[in-house]
Amino acid sequence: MAYQKRDLRQELTDSIIEALEKGVPPWRQNWQTDKCLQMPYNPTTGKAYRGGNVIGLMLASMKNQFPDPRWLTYKQAESNGWQVRRGERGTQVEFWKPIDREEETSLGIFDDEKDGDKNQPKFIHRVYTVFNASQIDGIAELAPKVKNEWEAIQSAESIIKNSGVPIVHSNQGRAFYRKSTDTIYMPLKTAFPTAGDYYGVALHELAHASGAVHRLNRETLTASVTFGNATYAREELRAELASVFLAAERGISYNLEENAAYIGGWLDALRKDKNEIFRAARDAHKAADFLLALELNKSLEEAIAVANGRPQLETSEPSAVSAVETAVDEAARSPYIPRGIRPAISASGSAGMEW
Repeated sequence: MAYQKRDLRQELTDSIIEALEKGVPPWRQNWQTDKCLQMPYNPTTGKAYRGGNVIGLMLASMKNQFPDPRWLTYKQAESNGWQVRRGERGTQVEFWKPIDREEETSLGIFDDEKDGDKNQPKFIHRVYTVFNASQIDGIAELAPKVKNEWEAIQSAESIIKNSGVPIVHSNQGRAFYRKSTDTIYMPLKTAFPTAGDYYGVALHELAHASGAVHRLNRETLTASVTFGNATYAREELRAELASVFLAAERGISYNLEENAAYIGGWLDALRKDKNEIFRAARDAHKAADFLLALELNKSLEEAIAVANGRPQLETSEPSAVSAVETAVDEAARSPYIPRGIRPAISASGSAGMEW
């Protein structure tokens, strides 16, 4: 029988589809409201994994009930005097290394006639196996991430203020981003069970706003014209992931709302394209990077450059690695209904639609 190369992207997509069909997105399962979510990271470098690798590692943690966010290769563990336990199975991550023209020539992989534009960057693709700290003997116990609620709230307020996107509060009981006015509409803060819930939703809407034409010009936002269509669902996935990444980065703990309609749209997108979750995670990281750069008082142009300048690519074993992808006028983005508030339902059955 001929050897068949594993399609790791398809395997990951199939696993995410299986989790979504059960109504349990892996990035939600990893959230504990009594603790801060910690993104998967490499303890030997201190850097977080990025892109589709984040989702894959979260999924592995969910399946294996790993409470530890630390992941590293066998070699990295061994070099620190730690030992992966016999019989443990690793998890694969993607690593992409950019190569310059000289290196391409020396490796014999550059062809002037076939490769077209000589200025286009090229990459070497590698797959590494990493192990969770829970599978390793000798590694120090994880120091719990201490959540300071006041610091988290202050940071969230800073992200919102420095974004430049106005927020209008009212007692209408729903949250959405309106493209035509570049404005976020939110319920009153008192409508939310906790401060974390308010800021989690605000960050979700802010993630939508990051995709505006004059910011990151994200196609899933700019091309979305109808609530519930395929592009809309893809944009919702990006906003959800971006809000998770932002909240984890700043220690904001909140309850992610279940929404069966969005999960159905995500399933459709993933079934059609094994690369979609990687693109979504890439775009979500760009949105988070952009908003965090603005928080640090970067100009709009500088923040866009920061977002487009990631992910960081390394030349050795992976630490913070991510796949590099080749990659409504007036539509209300992601209507959010705080618990206990019942919005009017339109004839189409969509809650809180704005046009």
